[in-house]
Amino acid sequence: MKKLLVTLTPSESKRLIAKGLLALDLVQEALEIGYLCITLGTTSGYLVEEILGEYDKTRHIAGIIVPKGLSVTDRETRAFDAIFHRGEYLENKKVIDVLDKMGPDDVIIKSANALDENYLPIVLLASDTGGTVGSFIGTAAAKNIKVIVPVGLEKSIPVAYEEFCGQFGMDDWDYAIGTPVGAIALTEGIVFSEIEAIEVLFDAGAIPISAGGVNGAEGSISLFIEGDDDEIAQAYEFFKDLKGEPPFPKVDRVK
Repeated sequence: MKKLLVTLTPSESKRLIAKGLLALDLVQEALEIGYLCITLGTTSGYLVEEILGEYDKTRHIAGIIVPKGLSVTDRETRAFDAIFHRGEYLENKKVIDVLDKMGPDDVIIKSANALDENYLPIVLLASDTGGTVGSFIGTAAAKNIKVIVPVGLEKSIPVAYEEFCGQFGMDDWDYAIGTPVGAIALTEGIVFSEIEAIEVLFDAGAIPISAGGVNGAEGSISLFIEGDDDEIAQAYEFFKDLKGEPPFPKVDRVK
């Protein structure tokens, strides 16, 4: 067994997660023979880019967190969800447009805003109808449509969802610096972080050992990776190439 240490910036993590997702059997099968629905989110945008080769990730966003606080993008600048059916990109479609045709072999990708101490993904809600999650979560549960939740370990929070579940909704805040929100846990969602991406790509285990940094490494995660000699050698070359992934492009027209 060999050991590898690597530190990933948030954008490097997003690229890793996207590449891991695309290599995942569930995603490959949905892309080839069924429906793959990639809803809006920054990490999800990297997956669309991996599939299409060229894509404006700055438009693949609804809710966004910027220095001023929780925000949303202007609807006029947003892309639609990226919907693929049997490998064909269906432009100007949303997941709700194809839900009635979907089933257990299909996949919905929904990025998360947080990962609680129990590895439970959490999505913030800035829409009084539940936004994208509200449009599909009931149907997905009823029809056993797989929901995969890409989320970087930088979004880990040291509390359990149950500690604040039911404590606030969009209209409950007395003061808010940024857009008021509610929150929901995707209890049936399949979490896909850097850990799962490394397992899929290299059949290796990964453990976060440090977080944060400065000089552009803010939000970074440092990982201890262990696996067979050949796999770790491949991972080492992969991460050398991955290093230097540009930061996520500046998003304009944020409300």
